[in-house]
Amino acid sequence: MAVQEWIYTVLNYFHKDGRFNRVTLGLSSKSSLILRWRFTDVVLVLILIVAYSATYYIQPFERQFYINDLTISHPFAEVERVSNTYLFLYAVWVPGMLISVLSLIFTKPKNKVYNTYIALLGLGISVLSTSVLTDVLKNFIGRHRPDFLSRCIPKEGTPENVLVFAKDVCTTKNLERLRDGFRTTPSGHSSLSFAGLYYLSLWLAGQLVITNEYVGSWRSVVSFLPSLGAALIALSRTEDYRHHFVDILIGSIIGITIGYISYFRLFPEISHAKSYNPILVNNEEHDEMEEVTYNRIDAEV
Repeated sequence: MAVQEWIYTVLNYFHKDGRFNRVTLGLSSKSSLILRWRFTDVVLVLILIVAYSATYYIQPFERQFYINDLTISHPFAEVERVSNTYLFLYAVWVPGMLISVLSLIFTKPKNKVYNTYIALLGLGISVLSTSVLTDVLKNFIGRHRPDFLSRCIPKEGTPENVLVFAKDVCTTKNLERLRDGFRTTPSGHSSLSFAGLYYLSLWLAGQLVITNEYVGSWRSVVSFLPSLGAALIALSRTEDYRHHFVDILIGSIIGITIGYISYFRLFPEISHAKSYNPILVNNEEHDEMEEVTYNRIDAEV
């Protein structure tokens, strides 16, 4: 009987005295501040940073291959059109700087810091989540890059039309380059560029209220430009023979999906009258207006 009572007490701990709340998870009355500033999302960002630092170094699954497979016989490009350094510049730092500057300039004083903070937090979650997911998939799928044989340098006499392992036939001394040859699907340049630049497109569309009937079409064009840049970065990977087209497609879908979710979790629909404000700011302003209206009605009565 004592055991049953103990189990009942544990299972119903959060439900005593109205303690449990699915939003606050039983936190104190100060939890509204924690929720408003989304401190749990900050913790998530920190976790994702650690995860990102570790996932790339997971050893990829090494699939068998044919040495006469034409799809993996392209030359290795020593100089990439968009290097990893420039990828992070275009997909992370440029959106971050634009969001910071424009938000601080155009947002009304009361919400400058908060709106900028929320927009940057969403960007961080978008690019970090995408990066971690992409690297995990790359290592588990283990598909060969289009330039894999140039990385491998198969030894002479390796039979054609016979599946072989890299460890048995590759003569290259650059093992890191060889291992990276198994990380083609999905394309990290594609997923990361859309996670950052598509997110920026959505943010610009909201800030420029492009669905308002009085604004010019140039605002829609400006909002679309970051997404166009992401598409060009993605396509450059086929020009460097770093990825197959299907890698580009899968990576782009991942980046667009996570960017979309990350943005609309924090901001209202683009068609919203105040699409430039985070959802919580709009809710607070709505509550303030209702309170003023009720006070006016009470005064009149």
